Amino acid sequence: MEESTFTFPADESLDGGSEITFSALELPDASPQAYHERRPGVPKGEIEMFHLRSTILDNERRVWVYTPPGYTREGAAYGLLVLFDGLAYIDLVQTPIILENLLAGDEIPPLVCVLIDSLSHEVRCRELPCYQPFVDFLAKELLPWVRYAFHVTSDPAQITIGGSSYGGLAATFAGLRAPETFGNVLSQSGSFWWKPEGAAEHEWLARQFVAAPTLPLRFYLDVGLYERRSTPDDGPSQVVVNRHMRDVLRARGYEVHYAEFQGRHDYMCWRETIVDGLLALVGKNQSIKR
Repeated sequence: MEESTFTFPADESLDGGSEITFSALELPDASPQAYHERRPGVPKGEIEMFHLRSTILDNERRVWVYTPPGYTREGAAYGLLVLFDGLAYIDLVQTPIILENLLAGDEIPPLVCVLIDSLSHEVRCRELPCYQPFVDFLAKELLPWVRYAFHVTSDPAQITIGGSSYGGLAATFAGLRAPETFGNVLSQSGSFWWKPEGAAEHEWLARQFVAAPTLPLRFYLDVGLYERRSTPDDGPSQVVVNRHMRDVLRARGYEVHYAEFQGRHDYMCWRETIVDGLLALVGKNQSIKR
């Protein structure tokens, strides 16, 4: 039995406020989370923190860049993973350790991972929900800087963008608006219920995919089976909107890996399911094998 307490930023799909704290109790028969704990003998990569100024967004944020063990500027360029809510994906999800364990098992190729800070709750709730200037920042400022500073690919088929909650929504929107930059979308409990202020209908982004031509994108979507309460403005639950987005994407001809997990809207679940997402999108067998 394991008990832990952790804190992460809230977004509009939860109860509001700047942060929420949960206590998690793991019982003996819980499915094992085998990748987020450091394994003896597995080589470590490096994490560097930078401060990146955006002219487009008129702000500055921390950006962490993880390079895998043995990183070199020689040879083939590295695949790239870009994640929102960077500090949470470092400290709570333990993404660098997960990447190292998967790499040591020869399950994924070595990846450079860029983890983007979310600044304040207010800024997060402006930038992540389908905000075109934020996509412009990613495609026109962040990625050019990453390519200049690190030996990473420019092939969108080898670039994955991902996040959870509003981050999953943002990643999916970025794929729609910048498919020449991002070819893979990893959404964990994406807040697809979102609608623009003043709009009558929820699920704005799903309608954009219905109207748009099919793009060269691949998706991994997941959601917790206990994410069943109404979202803001009496919107549909996370389970409902993620199932709907799955159906819309498949109807439009996209490759979609979809999973539902026994859990709620929290990082303890997402640190488990990100493994499935990585295996589905960049795994050497291009399928989920656990």
